[in-house]
Amino acid sequence: MSTELVKNEISRFLASKTPEVLCIKGKWGVGKTFSWRRYLQEASQRTAGIGLERYAYVSLFGVNSLDEVKYAIFEGTVKKDQVHQKASLDTLKSTVESAEGFGRKYAWLANLIPGAKSYLSGAAPAFFLTVRNQIVCIDDLERKGSKLESADVLGLTSFLKEERGCKVVLLLNDEALASPDRQKFEAYLEKVVDVSLTFAPTAQECVSVALPDADTDSQLIRDRCSSLGIRNIRVIKKIERLVRTIKPLLQEDAEVFDRATSSLALIGWSYYQPDEAPTLDYLIHKRPKSLFGLKKSQDTPEKETAWNALLDAYGYMSTDEFDLVLIDGVRNGYFDPEKVELHAKEIREKILAARAEGSFEEAWRKYHDSFDNNQDEVLDGIYSSFMKNYNHISPLNLNGTVSLFRELGRDAQASEMIKFYVANRDESRKFFDLEEYAFGSDITDPEIVDAFNAKLATISEERDLPALLLRLKDGWDGDALAALATMPVDEYYRILKESSGQNLRRIIAGALQFEGVVNASPAMKEISKRTKEALTRIGEESDVNARRVTKFGVHVKKPDLEIQSEAAPEASGAE
Repeated sequence: MSTELVKNEISRFLASKTPEVLCIKGKWGVGKTFSWRRYLQEASQRTAGIGLERYAYVSLFGVNSLDEVKYAIFEGTVKKDQVHQKASLDTLKSTVESAEGFGRKYAWLANLIPGAKSYLSGAAPAFFLTVRNQIVCIDDLERKGSKLESADVLGLTSFLKEERGCKVVLLLNDEALASPDRQKFEAYLEKVVDVSLTFAPTAQECVSVALPDADTDSQLIRDRCSSLGIRNIRVIKKIERLVRTIKPLLQEDAEVFDRATSSLALIGWSYYQPDEAPTLDYLIHKRPKSLFGLKKSQDTPEKETAWNALLDAYGYMSTDEFDLVLIDGVRNGYFDPEKVELHAKEIREKILAARAEGSFEEAWRKYHDSFDNNQDEVLDGIYSSFMKNYNHISPLNLNGTVSLFRELGRDAQASEMIKFYVANRDESRKFFDLEEYAFGSDITDPEIVDAFNAKLATISEERDLPALLLRLKDGWDGDALAALATMPVDEYYRILKESSGQNLRRIIAGALQFEGVVNASPAMKEISKRTKEALTRIGEESDVNARRVTKFGVHVKKPDLEIQSEAAPEASGAE
């Protein structure tokens, strides 16, 4: 039922004085309670918008007895011009004193209110005497305590209508009721409820409710959430928090932020609503197989078929290492700035590569975006683009491409692409170490595995010393320390000169972290010594560099300039 029809029915219900029961059903998070409160507030601002003089809201979350329900209704009652306020001691006293026929006769109830909780079991029936001729909203029936049955709640609802002249609205997710209780609920529902509505707003309506602001970020999040069909307002708000949390880390790159927002909308939905969204396991491990046609149709569950169609329309090809960083952030509740910055740079390069004429992504679009009988044209285009854009293609995408070519009878070209890729990728040992690669278990082509292992064996640790130095801040082993302790000062100098930004800060922090280590090993001391010698050489190159290196405890003396050393970093290696 559209939100407009629900709104009209609620407005009619509120304006009428006739006792009746309205039931509004809907899934969790679609905004039943939010919409009810908004329409109630709007009605309170209209003349004759609310027909009865008093209103009470009660949630049954964890409530285990009818006495508790009765007292909660009494306690939550306010005058109709106070519906925008939360019930308080002041509103409670005023409603008791103004209750029809009770103002004087039962004035003593108002005096019991401050200590009413301690008299709950005995006083609840007396307090409940004041509840009549008013609107009562009973929410969260499906979350009630185990000792309270839905049949009892419906019985109370009927009593309020028939004996107390009340108008009662029930808000619930009937699908979440436990099976035996649900059967009882459905059996009594028709006898008690006058009007039953199903609240099922569209995704666009839900995101508009959750994100009403007109700023650019809100518009971007609205677009992504509605494209995925997310209708849980709480989930949408959590996605919004994720996006706004990561934005300062990507402030200077709008396109990477846009890419992160698209991924976070999907990842957040998967994490917070796994019963409806594609699971994280599917996104990480199974989506690539479906994307490249490696999973046979008979092995694909129906829900995964639907997920594939959704992800194709959304434009989510497969999970990469940047997405893994985002997934970790969602799970941990925070994003690692260093990891975000490191992988955001890779995404920036991929975005630039995708813009180029004949890009790899463009070539694959001819495969995904039509059912033309153009196999040779598609494969020729992918091959040509692969040989041109190999430097921006991940090992996982290499595996998918090679597998496609093998299945379609182009084994020779598949092998040629592997040889070309491995020979021309000038990368560190880590790149070719499939045990280190986040998606190493998904590299299934034996020739790729053999080629990567062979290339790995040819890359000495010495060649990969820059990577060892970069990772030093995160930890080390004896072999790494030994290799870095014997690395020439010239190499330290070269690495420091060629590094910049976050990488430069990490290298220096890692190399100098041993300065304050008690009982530092000879290798640790040598690493610090050689780093400082390289920094000294850099400081001697110019006045500005002489000043820059002082914060690392390096004092450079020059004939025309003497720099006073600033405080060196603490032993922790903080950047």
